[in-house]
Amino acid sequence: MDTTHLFQQVFSQKPRAGIPTAAMKARHLTFCLGCLMLLCSVGCKKQSDRTAQLPVYTVQVEHPRWGEVAEYQEWLGALYGGSSAQIEPQVSGYVSQKLFGTGELVRKGQILYRIDPTRYEQALARARQQQEQAQANYDEARQNAAYYRPLVAGGSISRQTYTDAVQREHAAAAALEAAKANTDLARTDVEYCTLHAPIDGITGFAQADVGSYVSPQGAPMVLINSVDPISIHFSITSQEWLNQGGSRGALRPGAKLTLILPNGATFPAPATITGVDNMVNNTTGTLMLDAQAPNPDDLLRPGMFVRVRAQIVKPRKALLVPQQAVVSIQGKNMLLCVDAKERVTLIPVTTGLTQGNMVAVSGAVNERDLIITEGTQQGLMAASGRAEISFTAP
Repeated sequence: MDTTHLFQQVFSQKPRAGIPTAAMKARHLTFCLGCLMLLCSVGCKKQSDRTAQLPVYTVQVEHPRWGEVAEYQEWLGALYGGSSAQIEPQVSGYVSQKLFGTGELVRKGQILYRIDPTRYEQALARARQQQEQAQANYDEARQNAAYYRPLVAGGSISRQTYTDAVQREHAAAAALEAAKANTDLARTDVEYCTLHAPIDGITGFAQADVGSYVSPQGAPMVLINSVDPISIHFSITSQEWLNQGGSRGALRPGAKLTLILPNGATFPAPATITGVDNMVNNTTGTLMLDAQAPNPDDLLRPGMFVRVRAQIVKPRKALLVPQQAVVSIQGKNMLLCVDAKERVTLIPVTTGLTQGNMVAVSGAVNERDLIITEGTQQGLMAASGRAEISFTAP
């Protein structure tokens, strides 16, 4: 029964016998006022209950801001030693000393190995003795030839005797040169018993240790890689090469690159492109580029892989928002905008280039708007009327 029907019933009742009409009307009026008050209190309670049921969430907001963005591209690069050297023995023998550790930084000229030089030192001593004997023979032959020269002119000796003396001088001179060469060779063998580092670099695992027998026909004793500077090889597609402008573009020799390490950190020093291959690989359709980066702390090692990042387009101004502020609804990018009354509306935007954790946006948004950056899910609930939000203006 509705309220209007109830009031009609009450006021249409006839006065009872013995009860004054004025008193009857006052009683009816009191009853109606009570009903109205009851109905009002029930309606207000229901409205209050509906309001209290909406959850309230605190979100973070901020203004979009202008900044510069640039287009970058990344490729996978492999690290190589700037130069490498295999330490190979030039003489045979047993290793008597090993003077480095695995992975040790060595300098050019530093002694790495010593091979037992005993037999080579003995060979050198023998060669020196032979050289001294040859020197004595030559001196004697030279003196005889000089002595016979005036005698043959005066006819005191025959021409044949003088000729034989001159020939013996020449033979002695040749024997002396051969003895000197043998001495030099023996001295070189002794020097080869001490192996030096030909470059600055880092040693690998040693293939020969103290007591090992080594020979020129055997395996290399150790490999040294130069790591400062270190080389980076990476490949790009022929289309990427053309799109960035070829040899006059962003990947021209001398251009700077950023290296992203396997742990996500950025290498502090930029790399520099040092060369571009002269032809595209027919199998892969890619072009090889080479770069170098300073590596004074030996942080980078040959065999590692890094991401090579290059700036392809010059920086330009754009309106930036945090990337987490952009929500996708049915394939469209939206921002959650909050007004002064804490009401949330959705603004469609187009996203562009990124700069760190910021992304460029364009659309019906400006730097005066307040957008939700943390709590976007709660903001979507508020936009659909299923929640309320609160925030502190930045």
